[in-house]
Amino acid sequence: MMKKSAAGLSFAAVVGLSALSATPAAAVTLPFPNCDAAAAVGVYNIPAGTPGYGTHLDRDRDGVGCDAPGTPAYDASLVARLTAAPPQVPNMPVGGAPTGVRQDTSDNTGVVALGGGLVLAAIGGVFLVRRRTASNA
Repeated sequence: MMKKSAAGLSFAAVVGLSALSATPAAAVTLPFPNCDAAAAVGVYNIPAGTPGYGTHLDRDRDGVGCDAPGTPAYDASLVARLTAAPPQVPNMPVGGAPTGVRQDTSDNTGVVALGGGLVLAAIGGVFLVRRRTASNA
């Protein structure tokens, strides 16, 4: 019966850690998987040698991927903004120098409460499993 409680504890730990360690995915991956994906974010006429270009996007092999008459020219700054990494420090530390950049001041009280609730639920589950195994013995 000890295997069940260890398995239950392991499962609770995995669920709790996966809920607390979720990370956002990157918005755009390069090169684009197809021209529809590039057009969906407003990127057209991608020259060879620039970010986003792939030979699979250049059907006529003229050195321009996803070329379409009447569409905007390739905008390297748009591709750079789409693929920019999120800032490493999203919130200004207390007492930081004023930079003129507005910072989001939201707190994560809800996330902390949810994590604490998951930990308490896991502990309660372990307690119940141990109590049942002790009463069955």
